[in-house]
Amino acid sequence: MSWRRRLRCRARAAAPHGAALVHENGATMSAIRPGQGFFADPGLLAQAIAEATDDVIFAKDRDGRYQYANPAMLAAVGGTLEEVMGRTDAEFMSDAATARRVMENDARVLATGMVLETEEGVPLPDGKVKYWLTRKMPLRDAGGEVIGLLGIARDITQRKLAESQRDATRLKLEMGIQAAGLVMADIDYLANLNHISGELARLLELGEGPTTVPRQAIFDRIHPEDRDRYLQAIARTLEPSGSGHLAIDVRALLPSGTVRWLHIRLQIVFEDFEGERRPVRGICAAREVTAEMAAERKLRTAQRLTESVIEGAGALVYAKDLQGRYILSNQAWRRLHGLSPEAVQQVTDDQIFGPESAAVLDANDRAVLESGEPMLVQERVQFQGRQAVFRSSKFPLYDENGQVYAVCGVSTDITDVVEADRRKDEFIATLAHELRNPLAPIRTGLEILRRVGELPPTASRTRDMMERQLAHLVRLVDDLLDVSRVSRGRLELRFEPVTLDRVLADALEASQPAIDAAGQQLVLDLPPAPLAVRGDLTRLAQVFGNLVNNAGKYTPAGGRIEVRLRREGGEAVVDVRDNGTGIEAGMLPHVFDLFAQGNNPAHAGQAGLGIGLWLVRKLVDLHRGTITAHSEGRGRGSTFSVRLPLLEASAPAPVP
Repeated sequence: MSWRRRLRCRARAAAPHGAALVHENGATMSAIRPGQGFFADPGLLAQAIAEATDDVIFAKDRDGRYQYANPAMLAAVGGTLEEVMGRTDAEFMSDAATARRVMENDARVLATGMVLETEEGVPLPDGKVKYWLTRKMPLRDAGGEVIGLLGIARDITQRKLAESQRDATRLKLEMGIQAAGLVMADIDYLANLNHISGELARLLELGEGPTTVPRQAIFDRIHPEDRDRYLQAIARTLEPSGSGHLAIDVRALLPSGTVRWLHIRLQIVFEDFEGERRPVRGICAAREVTAEMAAERKLRTAQRLTESVIEGAGALVYAKDLQGRYILSNQAWRRLHGLSPEAVQQVTDDQIFGPESAAVLDANDRAVLESGEPMLVQERVQFQGRQAVFRSSKFPLYDENGQVYAVCGVSTDITDVVEADRRKDEFIATLAHELRNPLAPIRTGLEILRRVGELPPTASRTRDMMERQLAHLVRLVDDLLDVSRVSRGRLELRFEPVTLDRVLADALEASQPAIDAAGQQLVLDLPPAPLAVRGDLTRLAQVFGNLVNNAGKYTPAGGRIEVRLRREGGEAVVDVRDNGTGIEAGMLPHVFDLFAQGNNPAHAGQAGLGIGLWLVRKLVDLHRGTITAHSEGRGRGSTFSVRLPLLEASAPAPVP
């Protein structure tokens, strides 16, 4: 008897006249009343159902060989009844692993005699996977022995794809929430409960995983100082006439004593109840912003400090936009101009100083804006009926995109200082001339004494001493005159090509007598080829003569002074080195200052006026050169290095 016929016979046997067809698990398949023709035959009815359904129905013996397959089953495997009957899944399934898994499920049903419901994925030839929800149950003979199994499978591929897409969407959402540092809560206003995520539970110390707590439990975590503000904001958000949206920053005070800042965003869902709009649900997203709030507090503190410094500064602090309109001013600036903070906004220099002075200020502002570099300038303007001089430090201001949007300035009124400098220069010039007038007759008198003839030894020594002091005084007066000329921009230089060999020879010739008198050794080191520069021969000789004389002042008897000329790239370098008393570290930055005096008691009587090195630096600057001083400290000697640009080869021949 065929398996199908046996099933039919069994169905008839299981459903006698007027009885129900019942499976082994007790589920009723159908109930037939007598006298209904076709419907009175449960076997025919079961066959019709099996052949009409889209669900796959099959039966296998204990060896796993198919003994029955309905049309849906044949369509699913893509074979005929003859190709399926008597074969196992391993024989016609292309994927061995899937066949093994299906047969393992079959074996569990056959071994336990229990119904099994499971999801089975079957790979298709095109690489896709079809998913089945399969229910397998044992088939028993008349003696109750399990002789095979009956299976019913439903295609759930679309449902699985939808679930997979939903899971992927949920995973993306969770990843986005985690990446944003958000913690979530679902609020049930009807039950007055909060369903909170595990992250929020841990953040508020309400547990280690997702949990449900009364709304009051959340309120209790709000810092007492923020609670009223928070509750009032919640109340406004729950008003039916509102948008139902809330964004607020509050502190949470936790049982551990920890205080955390939270940024909370809440959206209320309203529904109509008998014409009344009521809140039913709320979606809450929160993020801890403790670090951000701390940084913001620091920023506000820094801003207040900056504002206080700017407002309290004695200097004039201001800023102007790209159109030259004032956008910032401090109290000192407003007081000077007699303007209120409101009146300053949008004011321009043209309105304050007039067109001529405004043009000077605008030119400096434009230079800063175009170069993007800070600038230190002196600005002379007509102001309040007088000419005023300001020392101004100007620099660009940048926006968050790195674009210049304004120029900021810090200015100090130095009108009085400039006037004092002018008077000082006039005094020095007058003093130098007044001192020079009596020098001429003194020099004449000494020359007459020299021509008189032989003098007594004492008188001769006195005359020699007076000549040395006169020469020293002449140099001091000449230096004072040079200071006056340089300060007032009246020093005239005759630039021409000259060799530094000639310059150094002239300088050392003038200094050699003083060096010999002091018992010091003077050494000159020249390169094989001469080095030429463009300069004033006399003034360059004055530079190196002053440096050698300065070295002689601070070098003891028997000491050594070296003058070395060398080439470095496109520059000539002259080093004047001594092994004298050296320069203290604190004095090094000031050695070229006007009237600077070294703090060396051993040479207090030789310090001079402190203008020689100042003149040296000014003269080197006028020759487009640089000068530096170096010393290892007290008793370690010192080195002064002058760098001058070398003359190009195409220049005229230098003075030999």
